[in-house]
Amino acid sequence: MKVGIIGAGFTGLAAAEKLTQKGMDVTVFEADSKPGGLALGFKESNWIWTIEKHYHHWFTSDWPIRSLAERIGVKLIFERAQTSTLYKGKVYQIDSPIKLLKFPHLSVIDRIRTGVVIAYLRYFSSWKSLEGVKAEKFLRKTMGNKSWKVLWEPLFRSKFGKYAKDIPASWFWARIKKRSATLVYPEGGFQAYVDALEKKILETNKAKIYYDTRVENIIKKGGNLTVKTKKGEYIFDKVICTLPFLYFVKLTSQLPDLYKKKLLSLKGIAAFNLLLSLKQQFFKDGTYWLNVNDKMPFLAVVEHTNFMDPKYYDGERLLYVGNYLEPTHPFFDYSTEQLIEEFTPHLKKISPDFDKSWIKKAYKFPAFFAQPIAPLNYSQKMPSLESPIKGLYIANMQQIHPWDRGSNFAIELGERVAKLI
Repeated sequence: MKVGIIGAGFTGLAAAEKLTQKGMDVTVFEADSKPGGLALGFKESNWIWTIEKHYHHWFTSDWPIRSLAERIGVKLIFERAQTSTLYKGKVYQIDSPIKLLKFPHLSVIDRIRTGVVIAYLRYFSSWKSLEGVKAEKFLRKTMGNKSWKVLWEPLFRSKFGKYAKDIPASWFWARIKKRSATLVYPEGGFQAYVDALEKKILETNKAKIYYDTRVENIIKKGGNLTVKTKKGEYIFDKVICTLPFLYFVKLTSQLPDLYKKKLLSLKGIAAFNLLLSLKQQFFKDGTYWLNVNDKMPFLAVVEHTNFMDPKYYDGERLLYVGNYLEPTHPFFDYSTEQLIEEFTPHLKKISPDFDKSWIKKAYKFPAFFAQPIAPLNYSQKMPSLESPIKGLYIANMQQIHPWDRGSNFAIELGERVAKLI
């Protein structure tokens, strides 16, 4: 059987790995110059490891990606990482029950309520009972209005923008359920993991991967599917598309109109990262991840080298300044110099000693579809992996509900669609 896969991100590569192990002939098409998708990495000549364009890590409970790491021979590193929150100009570490109980901007009762609800979501609850309830309503009712206003509303507003009030409580459940104090990272960076996976796929001699190859059309002809690119046409028995629904619809004109309308009704948010290579450590207290609950033009500040040793990056300190935005936001048109000018006053509020002279190099990384928006009761509306066109499958980050998007669930999804085939 010949199978075509569109996209060499984690979903496409996981599907390819499973299918080639079963002896199928697989061809993967990727518009970029190398594999990885949103976990795509790059490396300066003086670095030992790669770094991702968009910040990434795994949790200890991410078993699909840990199991795959074992199969492809990638060593994983387990490190406890500090998560903090910026509120009213001060950084607070509230990533444990004890730290939460010391947080001064909630009453003792609100702190206890918040801690109890988090424990309930982590250990006892089911997402099914929560997907028909809006997160704001659930959190106000269970944790209290003050907890919502101080801890959660700023993050929902920054992450989801105009969709913030419509996010189901099941999304929040998934974030709490998976979270672990110890985080996981592949030795060498995510690109090293992806490269090892690519090698595993290709060594079967049952696969081809075409980079810099953008798919233009998927057409059903008789019993086969034809994938058209500028480099030529390819005929398959089955095809898996791992692109977001918006792009899938553009590629596949033969889809029924009602089905296309359903796919296009499902929305998403773009992501934007400014990665700074610094000469000095930004968070002197060791914070890895900072949630920004004050009003600033970004959602999170992530110091990767407070998680992984800076020795792998020639001593440079790597700091992400991240945000979720509408794809029409002006930041996408800003230069790195303009972004630095925009962000520096706010970064100085977080770390008063910070100065632009610390910046060795800056990188700007946009992703125009990075965060799916799941409506209420999405499990009853989520499109199947099998499209209305026989032999054509769609598997993307909009189909991992109730989980939030992430490479672990992309691996799981890729293996699931391969099993269907």
